[in-house]
Amino acid sequence: MSHRGTLTAVITTVLGATLGGLLIWRVYRTKRKKLPSVQKVVDPVEAPLPVEKDFTSVEYRCTQPPFLEKELRAVECQTIRLPRLVQIPSSEQLLAVKPLMVSTEEDWQQLWPQMQEDLSVYPVLGLDCEWVKTNAVSVKGRAAAVSLLQMATYSGLCILVRLQAFRSAQQPVPLSLMEVLRDPHILKVGVGCYEDGKRLTRDYGLSLSCTVDLRYLALRQRLTTVNNGLSLKSLAADLLNVCLDKSLELRCSDWEADHLSLEQMTYAARDAQVSIALFLRLLGLISETSPVSSSGSPYSELAARCQGLVDVPFRGRGDGDDRANDGERRRKMRRPPTADSPESGDQQVPDPRRNNKRKPLGVGYSARKSPLYDNCFLHAPDDQPLCTCDKKKAKWYLDKGIGVLQSEDPFVVRLLFEPSGRPDSQQDYYLTAKDNLCVVCGKADSYIRKNIVPHEYRRHFPIEMKDHNSHDILLLCTSCHAACNVHDSFLKQQLAEEFAAPQGCEEGVRLLEDSDRRRVRSAARALLSAGEGLPEQRREELQVLIKSFLNMNEEQELTYEALQQAANLETRIFNEAYVPHGLKVVQAHAKQGLQGLMDLERRWRQHFLRTMQPRSLPPLWSVSHNHSKLLRKYGADLPIKLN
Repeated sequence: MSHRGTLTAVITTVLGATLGGLLIWRVYRTKRKKLPSVQKVVDPVEAPLPVEKDFTSVEYRCTQPPFLEKELRAVECQTIRLPRLVQIPSSEQLLAVKPLMVSTEEDWQQLWPQMQEDLSVYPVLGLDCEWVKTNAVSVKGRAAAVSLLQMATYSGLCILVRLQAFRSAQQPVPLSLMEVLRDPHILKVGVGCYEDGKRLTRDYGLSLSCTVDLRYLALRQRLTTVNNGLSLKSLAADLLNVCLDKSLELRCSDWEADHLSLEQMTYAARDAQVSIALFLRLLGLISETSPVSSSGSPYSELAARCQGLVDVPFRGRGDGDDRANDGERRRKMRRPPTADSPESGDQQVPDPRRNNKRKPLGVGYSARKSPLYDNCFLHAPDDQPLCTCDKKKAKWYLDKGIGVLQSEDPFVVRLLFEPSGRPDSQQDYYLTAKDNLCVVCGKADSYIRKNIVPHEYRRHFPIEMKDHNSHDILLLCTSCHAACNVHDSFLKQQLAEEFAAPQGCEEGVRLLEDSDRRRVRSAARALLSAGEGLPEQRREELQVLIKSFLNMNEEQELTYEALQQAANLETRIFNEAYVPHGLKVVQAHAKQGLQGLMDLERRWRQHFLRTMQPRSLPPLWSVSHNHSKLLRKYGADLPIKLN
């Protein structure tokens, strides 16, 4: 072989070996990147409670082929993070978790992340409420409001929220607590939880949505083991083999006490924890041997199993108490159960403010039959946008011949005369189109107008602050409107205390009952109805009383017409010292001039934002709306003339 042939063979061999090595290296790197994922299964016995959905670090050591050892010597083994499977605790584990008390916003903020973690795995809460149940009147003499709110997650975490503590300290309920209660993607389960929601709205303005009554689930499952009734105690005994203590001593204990006993806390927590355990049992989610994966959409899966039962008040036979024999049932029909009766359930406490009849939230509010906003536009003669208006008003300009139609969609009318005023800029609230929906929850099929600054204050404002006040008229659905009214009552009471403007007491009412006139009227009616049947002495006393009131002499005869006049007396007289609550509050702010009235206006707007947390406010809605314009137009020293 020639020298040139030998050199060619060597070069070919070296190139081939090099290419072969590179090819092997590429194949190895490709396979290493495609290693199959292996999940680390957590031993259900050793799994901590509550279960976290964090990631577990699993290490994989790789061995290199000898011919690549030098090239890969600097490459370190990598850590692959894989999701941990979720293990549903057993009923015993769930009920063994000790409850945690919340009395301040700081307490809630410490526990909220843990609850949030549990809800991200299973968006469901066991829920119950406690209040003073002795004749539905609290130990402080007023009608009983909800004292304690109990919420439990799937892991057994139970938070007891002392709502009375927030009211006593005049602290707002934490925003995250309000949000979780009204979140439409978190189920709230229990016995009578829909009715509990109405109490929370009535007492604190808290909106509770997405409730599921466990009694419906039990009936839907048609479980043969449910044979003792549908009360929480019966369901716990039949399905979980758990005995709940429902003694009168605990049920009717003082839930407004400064410090709740361990027995009270355990009793309250058990109701919420048993509710969530029953929910998991009825849906077949509790498994003692195999873990349950949290993949997919947890809420969609749970909601699908509760289809048709969300936010439906229970209307089955009985009220959830243990079934009694026919004679006992007839006895209960004759005499309604009270808090002292062992047959009465936790949800059957009479409420004196409701005449023992609980109405659904929003009943009594008439929703609008037509949209409020037509979003028609008025333009000046030079086509400058002036404002939006309803279609009826826009057509009025056309019918009067003082406007021409410029466009059908959107409906635009150009005026043929110079308007009295023009907007300062095109970034004006009254130039924006507005949606016909509830500004709080976004509901679009039922809404009603809400005065953000209540009419009882606005009506006394000076005429300069009454112009263009539609900014403070927003749309709310009937449920949000009712909840907002509850919040408004709290602020009204604060204003009453701050400015000595009482609501409902003697010096705060327009008409007073005149006891003298009432006695004369009663005497005349007695003489007309009883007549000669009254004893002679009593008849003379009544006649003297009437004659004295009518300025008649004793010798004058009391005629039938005079008796009729006395019997129809108006006993209520005008209170000379009467000053309406709203007027008194406005007068106090008016002492500080225009700035004081703007402060009152701003306070109500901020109150609405803080308590209702609206999600769909119109564009450019502001707590300081029109204030700079008023100061620029009239000045801070404007003489205030109240109405």
